[in-house]
Amino acid sequence: MEIKLLDKDKYKGNKLDFSYVSEFYYDLKVDSVIGEYKAYLQKKKFDIPFVNPDRGVDWLYADYWQGAEAYGIELNGNLIAVIELFYEDWSNRCRVTELWIKKDYRRQGIGTKLMNLAKDKAKQKNARLLMLETQTSNADGISFYLAQGFNVIGYDITCYGDKAVERGEVRLELGYCLIK
Repeated sequence: MEIKLLDKDKYKGNKLDFSYVSEFYYDLKVDSVIGEYKAYLQKKKFDIPFVNPDRGVDWLYADYWQGAEAYGIELNGNLIAVIELFYEDWSNRCRVTELWIKKDYRRQGIGTKLMNLAKDKAKQKNARLLMLETQTSNADGISFYLAQGFNVIGYDITCYGDKAVERGEVRLELGYCLIK
């Protein structure tokens, strides 16, 4: 399966369905000592499976990611996987803004191929970090990102509402250090 740059004129606004149901979440624990913070993730089971709410839809080449590049895999003329990248000049970081694989094609190595492409593209830009955002309720996604070498670099307990912690839906920022 060939990964190719997706033409912005053709794919801008292409709808991506990120809905999911999760039986597990990652509980975030933060320890702090003066000048040092350590974040830990512990996988736990929901009492009732989590159903991703309205945030389950996004679009390629959104206006707020001016200059983003999307790469994808098509099969029989249908998009089955995509990764979108945005380089932040001001911070010298590369952000994965979208990583989507059609449900029937997951767990076949496609995500790893797309993430390897993202790491290579970020290195070509001399970025110091590849980063992305996810939710603690996205247990499958987090398991994948951890296996890819990502670590917790930040979190936001209010992004998804006042009861995000109780719902197990905290926004996580994960990063992959490109400078060794």
